[in-house]
Amino acid sequence: MGWRTNRTRRTWLASCASTAAGISILAGCTSDSSEPADDESEDDALAADTWPMYGVDPQNTGYHPTATGPTSEDVQVRKLFDGEGSISNSPVIVDGTLYVIATTRLHAIDLETGELEWQKEVNASPAAHPAADNERVFAGTRDGIVAADLEDGEVQWRNDIGISSVNPVPVNDGVIGIQNLFLHYFDLKNGNESTLHDMRDHQGGYPYTYVPAVNNGNVYFVSENTIYAVDIEDENIQWQFESSTEEPLGESDPTIFNETVYVGGEDQHLYAIKDGSERWKLEIDEPITCSPSVAPETVYFGGGGAGAQKFFAVDINEKIYEWDPKDLRYSVSAKPVITDDIVYVSSYYDLLAFDTEDGSVTWEIKEFGQEGGESIRAPPAISDETLYVPTAEGNVYAIEDA
Repeated sequence: MGWRTNRTRRTWLASCASTAAGISILAGCTSDSSEPADDESEDDALAADTWPMYGVDPQNTGYHPTATGPTSEDVQVRKLFDGEGSISNSPVIVDGTLYVIATTRLHAIDLETGELEWQKEVNASPAAHPAADNERVFAGTRDGIVAADLEDGEVQWRNDIGISSVNPVPVNDGVIGIQNLFLHYFDLKNGNESTLHDMRDHQGGYPYTYVPAVNNGNVYFVSENTIYAVDIEDENIQWQFESSTEEPLGESDPTIFNETVYVGGEDQHLYAIKDGSERWKLEIDEPITCSPSVAPETVYFGGGGAGAQKFFAVDINEKIYEWDPKDLRYSVSAKPVITDDIVYVSSYYDLLAFDTEDGSVTWEIKEFGQEGGESIRAPPAISDETLYVPTAEGNVYAIEDA
């Protein structure tokens, strides 16, 4: 299965265009129209050198329709940054600068020179994924959330409300985040917090979504075995859906494409849900252990238990495997990221690039890192034909065609 770039860009833009709560840096995700014109300019798409958040967009798709990563059989690895601490967050890339949290500091690294532009001690949580709009980078801290200027790291506001490791999702006039079963909303100008939803009102519990998805003015998240859609403006639940087995779905963050939510979990099923109703479900025979990512025709995810680690590609139209599940040495430790040609998969100490058309391995790196054995706990980011990979040992590596 392959797809033509122009068609998928238009399709992706149509999905993004319905996002009333998109962020401004995603020019293609702020339109009021859900059907872009045939002459839609590629300038309206997310720039190929930009990766503004975990999952790349508010829908949490993990799919960048204009980006290109390393695609040849031979790749080279160079260390871009040594954070001297743990990095378990997905990098953000805006205007040639990579932003990442290491230990408790927020760092800005120039991608061309590899030099540190600035670093700011903000008491950040290295397990919380940062996000950016046109002016600020947002980071979850050990006490709340902070917004820092992209250019110099100056703190524009912070809110220490006693929550830890919130993963910010910027929307038009605020920032969404989940922590401790509360769905929080932070004002974009001053960081003031309000509670959009308390999952415990519905006897919600653990596990729960860590990174919510946002689309068409709704926030989508999971608590235990139930996925909720909450309206951002009126804070009401639009719909909720319970897994058929009553087993937890909260191990993975939901992703959205064409108004359909894809999620899976311990109950060994991948669900496709629209307007609160099950469109279809596919039995996987393995727990889904990572957050799925979705491109125009395929959803990708990892699953398995002890001794059975696999990577899956499912055709969302035919509801069948696009290609045979791939056996891996380790479980899929982070959300996959996708371009038109390649899906990049981290499997703890291994990194693999699968061809999206036939599932063949384009390249793989075992025992990742210069010294070998560095673990990858967060999704990579893509910019200008380069894949940027963080490791739990505190480094960021750049992978390029040799």
